[in-house]
Amino acid sequence: MEFEFMTTECALPCLVVADDDNGRYMIQNVDRSGEVFNSKEELLEWMETCWRREMMVEPELYDRMLKELKESVLLV
Repeated sequence: MEFEFMTTECALPCLVVADDDNGRYMIQNVDRSGEVFNSKEELLEWMETCWRREMMVEPELYDRMLKELKESVLLV
């Protein structure tokens, strides 16, 4: 899974990658820094802690992304 979305804090999109096949779990944050995680669960926990729905230009896209990630964690 790969998601790209805009926030109210940056003119460039943020990126979320949850690639089970290659074991890649990472984000590119609003300040263009990156975070790398060992699992999808860690990535999801970071997102829920550090990002808020109100930060997103399209909050419903953020909600959908979180829902898809949570559902995929339950399937593993």
